[in-house]
Amino acid sequence: MAEGIAIPTTITRSVLTVLVPGLVAVAPWLLALVQHTQATFGFDKYPTLAHLMLFASIVVTGSIFEGIGSLFESRWDGKLAGEMDVEGDWFAYLANKQSPVGHRYLSRLVTTLYFELAMVFAAPTFVAGAMTLTTLRFPSLPWWIHLLFVVTGLAVAAYFYWQASKTHRALCVTRRELRSRAS
Repeated sequence: MAEGIAIPTTITRSVLTVLVPGLVAVAPWLLALVQHTQATFGFDKYPTLAHLMLFASIVVTGSIFEGIGSLFESRWDGKLAGEMDVEGDWFAYLANKQSPVGHRYLSRLVTTLYFELAMVFAAPTFVAGAMTLTTLRFPSLPWWIHLLFVVTGLAVAAYFYWQASKTHRALCVTRRELRSRAS
């Protein structure tokens, strides 16, 4: 990428933390509705409105998941309070007038954290939707296929949760180090 033509962090953050998880969660359910019901969502008569409603459902779903993920971050902050000054580091970071490479790294960590937290909910929602689609398409599936879907959904959620907790720790440690070196 040419220097000076970087994607703005806020756009990247919105795409990764709201739109992608929202789309992952909503996609199989929309496909199930369109393929197995008479639902058209108005695309035949009101395509602009239908596209807006579809986009809004993705944004709302992704925003809900991002918000729930933020609750995890807050809880992790509380657990680290005895080990490091998470809140003090955060406010010192915000008050810093300089913007070194470390700040851009922190920004990327925050985007990664919120993506992982939103995917804790989006991924199992997708797996449940995929299971529903599979069941609708193949109604006589054996019970163990359903169990496999459930286990996969839980495993993916657990993976993203574990990964987000590691990212959160890296974020807190980096803030502390940047704060201590700026003093």
